[in-house]
Amino acid sequence: MQDFLELAVSATASGCIYGLIALAYLLMIRPTGIINFAVGEWAMVAAFGGHLLLSRWEWTYALGMAAVVGWTTERVAVRPLVERGAPILAPILALLGVLVITREAISVSFPPDPMPVPFPFGIGRLEFAGIGGSYQTFFIIAVTLAVFIGAWLFFEKTLWGKSFEAVALNRRAAALMGINLSRVTALSFAGGAGAAGMAGLLVSPNISAHYLMGVPLAIQGFTALVIGGVGRVEGALLGGLLLAFAEQLTARYAPIPSGYTQGVPLLFLMIFLLARPTGLLKARA
Repeated sequence: MQDFLELAVSATASGCIYGLIALAYLLMIRPTGIINFAVGEWAMVAAFGGHLLLSRWEWTYALGMAAVVGWTTERVAVRPLVERGAPILAPILALLGVLVITREAISVSFPPDPMPVPFPFGIGRLEFAGIGGSYQTFFIIAVTLAVFIGAWLFFEKTLWGKSFEAVALNRRAAALMGINLSRVTALSFAGGAGAAGMAGLLVSPNISAHYLMGVPLAIQGFTALVIGGVGRVEGALLGGLLLAFAEQLTARYAPIPSGYTQGVPLLFLMIFLLARPTGLLKARA
């Protein structure tokens, strides 16, 4: 039982990271319909930012950097195509180019070895009621819950959140109602980059910053979004938790080589795309 509880805490923290990446996808997909696979690279950029800010200059986490990257990407790679009436595939392909450029820029700017990122609260362990985990594990869980509560309140209780939902339902009608589509798109990319950057910063002390860390995070986050459903904020977190528990239970108890567990996200992705493409939680009517 103790072993399972330890596994549950670890899986919850991993699921929170996947959920944040899924939230980054959702924030951009809902108002624009654009799938941005560069979110994993944004998480990687934030991880390297954490290495620089904390290891060298001892600054606190600065998520504004990630948000600026997302906003700039929208202005440079997405908005010109949208304004010219390009098909939806065009910005998706452009963002794949952003993915490659970002990764290569980091690979030539830093050594190939993983770069350590300090733990913000040091190395320690918390235990209560028979459940234990590192400081960073509980920090990840707490921050993720705060982010998702904030995202839910934004969409459910604020006028800007309602504007996002209106654009998601019908862009033309939203424009006729006076909603600034360009501003909504820019904010969606900035918010998505912020969520991805948060995931990268939170996970980087555990796995270090490396220029190849983005693609696995992008796959896991997208799979979490498919599992939970694109229509609900809470679906992103639910999908992340389910995927993380499936991965870690398979790694711990399944009689297969540990390397095979890397295929769990792809297996879940195929199953849900075939059997339930809308995800576990449907959008509210």
